[in-house]
Amino acid sequence: MQNKLASKFNHYLTELLGALATTGIEKMPLSTSATTLLTTSEQPQRLIVALSGGVDSVVLLHLLVGFQKLNSDFIVLAHNVNHGLSDNADSWGVFCTELCEKLDVTLISSKVEIEKKSRTSLEALAREARYQCFQERMHSNDIILTGHHQDDQLETLLLALKRGSGSTGLQGIRTSQAFFNGHLVRPLLNFSRQQLVDYALSFQLQWIEDESNQNIDFDRNFIRQKISPLLKTRWPAIAQSVSRTAQLCQEQQSLLNEIAQQDLSNCLCTHLSQQTLFISMLSKLSDARRNNVIRYWLKSNGLQYPSSKQLTVLWHEVALAQQDKQPQLQLGCESIHRYQDQLYIVAKQKLKLPEQPVIWAGESVLWLHEGRLGVDFSKVDASISKKHEVQCCLRQHLNSTLTCLPEGRNKARSIKKLLSEFQVPPWLRDQVVFVFIDQQLVEAVGLWRCQVKGIPQIKLSLLF
Repeated sequence: MQNKLASKFNHYLTELLGALATTGIEKMPLSTSATTLLTTSEQPQRLIVALSGGVDSVVLLHLLVGFQKLNSDFIVLAHNVNHGLSDNADSWGVFCTELCEKLDVTLISSKVEIEKKSRTSLEALAREARYQCFQERMHSNDIILTGHHQDDQLETLLLALKRGSGSTGLQGIRTSQAFFNGHLVRPLLNFSRQQLVDYALSFQLQWIEDESNQNIDFDRNFIRQKISPLLKTRWPAIAQSVSRTAQLCQEQQSLLNEIAQQDLSNCLCTHLSQQTLFISMLSKLSDARRNNVIRYWLKSNGLQYPSSKQLTVLWHEVALAQQDKQPQLQLGCESIHRYQDQLYIVAKQKLKLPEQPVIWAGESVLWLHEGRLGVDFSKVDASISKKHEVQCCLRQHLNSTLTCLPEGRNKARSIKKLLSEFQVPPWLRDQVVFVFIDQQLVEAVGLWRCQVKGIPQIKLSLLF
């Protein structure tokens, strides 16, 4: 019976891995050999198990060791993260070390300290820290595998229902997704926890039990200990049914994303390398489509999905506020601002910018704040830097009386007036980069070029 489970697992994992290599994680047709992952690399594909020592991850590791014996193009590793949340955490690390030695699997060990934050669940903080460890130890195109199973999916959807989630939350746990510079795969979602326990017992595998799993003060544990058993008593196949619901919601969300991409292309504006939304274009959409595209815009810029209440506030109190107001909505570490006819995402933490002008020395990118604000010189002849002095300045470096005559204009204007005319939001004006060549202002990067003579023509763009 357990050989049958292993056979089913091997077949399913082969399809999942093949799908990653051929059409990407979103489409996932189940018909391609996993070995196609290796068409662009001579090195074995690394499959890294997130190993906690619980029954699900222990079974996953055991199954993958068997999978590797049949597929030599893959190498199996394990990664254990010690969160330090239990007095037994160190002994769990020892257990994982001994298990990997027994199975001849290389183990990566990490240790983190969880800083508790108000209004953030301990589970979420631990997951964030764990994923950060995975990222730091990953190679390009690594595949991280976790032991999430069908019962986890049931718990996740019940929690989503409790929170009042929409189709996004009801997607539940996804089988595959992009993960930093690689992928995250969950190949046990088609198996129940009982199947995994039966497998472990049949192979005399040992595992550890986290004592915190018995604490029903945590919502997930309450569902696991009290709700799920009751539901399964009445409806034995409920976990499978909920799993199908999650798959349907994933398909529906993919469709919503396609619509959002189309709507976003009509509403999107790139201003100073920032993605903004035109409020006038959003106003032409139905409430449902407008909310959909705003969610998509926020998510694509690294923010969490907003609640229904936050979306209502964002539209009625920020986007539609009177023109003389400067409303904003705080979303985590960022806030949404309106300026003129556009919505902006504004980081809460201000950039630490250079106190003096920065000289270009021929590099392809000149950073004024590493990774956050730079000028792309890649299309400029580097020899210009040896013949001319090229300076990148910010507004704080400029003479208050400085004027400029932009191309296409017949009258010079002050920098302050030009920034207003070019509709630069007040919070971005200190980040506008002014380029001087031999003490002459030639360009406000991303905004205008000045009418100057005897100066080399250069093509620049901002990097954020």
